[in-house]
Amino acid sequence: MKIKIRKESKKSSPFTQTRKLLFFCLFFLFLTSPVLSQAVDTGTLSLTATVERRCKIEINSSWLSFSRTSWSDQPQQIPANEGAFELVIKLTSNYNSTVNVWLMASSDFQDSSTGYTIPIETISWKAQGAGFYSGQLNKTSPVLVARLSGSGVFKGSLYFNFADDPKNFAPGTYQTTVTILVEGV
Repeated sequence: MKIKIRKESKKSSPFTQTRKLLFFCLFFLFLTSPVLSQAVDTGTLSLTATVERRCKIEINSSWLSFSRTSWSDQPQQIPANEGAFELVIKLTSNYNSTVNVWLMASSDFQDSSTGYTIPIETISWKAQGAGFYSGQLNKTSPVLVARLSGSGVFKGSLYFNFADDPKNFAPGTYQTTVTILVEGV
């Protein structure tokens, strides 16, 4: 004789299964999360960051000089004794904005002891560096030396020359000032 054993499964109702699952989940959360078992108070923190447009000008020298060291009866280009004038413009501006850098002479060269003058247009420069331009000084309007885009550190080297004309320029010590203007910041 063979005995056949049948295993019967007792099906529980879906409602009972859902209650068991819910109880298990809540019990698990209660055991693993101390925050749920304590009273919690919340607050809101709002953050604001303001980044202003700004510019910083850095130069390697605040003085340039030119010396006639030999006699020539012909006009000649005399380079600045100090070598290259390094101009660094540090910008924080909009990505698509353009910033212009200008040089503006205050006057012609003047010898304070004699009153003699030399036209400021005798000073010119050759530029090296992305966005920098060669040019010639002027006392009546600014001269563009650089056009820069966006934010960054922009470096240019300006090699100044004095166009000496010994037949027309009297000996003396001539001076003037030049202003660096940054527009568009």
